[in-house]
Amino acid sequence: MKAVTAIAIIAAALSAAPLRAAGTKGGDTLIKNAAIGKYSDMDFQMRGSFNASMPENGRTSARFRMDNFRWNVEGYIGKKKNIYYHFRQSFNANFKSNVFDGLLASIDYAYLTWRPASRFSVTFGKQVFALGGAEFRAAPVYVMQYSDFGGSLACYQMGVTATWHISPAQEIDFQISNLRGNWDDEYYYGALPEGTEAAAAPLLYTVNWNGSFLDEALEFRYSASFGQQTKGRNMWIFTMGQSYRRERWGAYLDIMYSRQGLDANGLISRDMVFNDGVLRTTANTDYVSIIGYLHFFLSPSFSAFLKGAREYGMLSRPFEGIPAGLCRTNWNGQACIEYMPTKSRDFRIFLHYNYYALDFNPRSKLLPSRSEREHRLSLGIIYIMHVF
Repeated sequence: MKAVTAIAIIAAALSAAPLRAAGTKGGDTLIKNAAIGKYSDMDFQMRGSFNASMPENGRTSARFRMDNFRWNVEGYIGKKKNIYYHFRQSFNANFKSNVFDGLLASIDYAYLTWRPASRFSVTFGKQVFALGGAEFRAAPVYVMQYSDFGGSLACYQMGVTATWHISPAQEIDFQISNLRGNWDDEYYYGALPEGTEAAAAPLLYTVNWNGSFLDEALEFRYSASFGQQTKGRNMWIFTMGQSYRRERWGAYLDIMYSRQGLDANGLISRDMVFNDGVLRTTANTDYVSIIGYLHFFLSPSFSAFLKGAREYGMLSRPFEGIPAGLCRTNWNGQACIEYMPTKSRDFRIFLHYNYYALDFNPRSKLLPSRSEREHRLSLGIIYIMHVF
């Protein structure tokens, strides 16, 4: 049993994407009950580090930080194990209750998956958007730094997902979920623009295709999502994820594009500074995110990865004197080496370097005139404590 569990952990870390238990929907857990006889699993997932941040135009600072701490419970119900449950809560997130779903914002997962037939399953509860790509579905405890797009999208929402298991290697998800968990005034950076009427049903509709080929070495995760934000304003998200895994190395490439009637990510809205000091939610925004990742297992005890993200924030129409076109461009580069002294690899010591650069379009006085640059070095640990 320990050998099977170790293999599952290695594969999940190598691809930065989760393994999927038979009959379950999505989820980014670490083990996914790989042992056939295991009905439930409870663990605490922790990542803590000592960070030294070095901005180019600011003071260097250093501190200890708990980067990630989550409680995770999952397992099966029934003799046939055709009902799967998953609960996960983050202790780094806001503990305020969401208005729409009545759950704490800190709860990532609270859902059940029922598989009444071999080729069909349905999931209900709080879950992640069924978007494609690897970064979006990776276990957060392993993601040292998210892309700007992935890190700013409120992706855990109540909803229902129907999955058609076409074959053991392919499936299609049909998901309907809340687009947001709070009222518009709380969700959008500068509330709703004047004269904008709230949508009666702010829902996100997603179709997601997942396929694996070449004996599961090559994997594709593609999705298309549409949601009504307010009356007359909609949001689209398209994602394309490709990953390739071998025994000693793995890689993935994620490409994401989103067109938003109102700035749901809030990145462009936060960049703008108005003379009257009033916060505004930008309208007609576009985001493009391209993420590349390469992971090596150097030995049974050492691994390393390289990650890079290039992202663009644009306006599809002029806004408050800012012409349509490019507003912001950011680049993120990462390098990390991990030491894993135990066979289970549940304990890791890592040294991580992160470089972040953000540039603004100089055509508008509402955007900052100075670019941002930061170097960050982190020495820390990742620990998965299994309770049962």
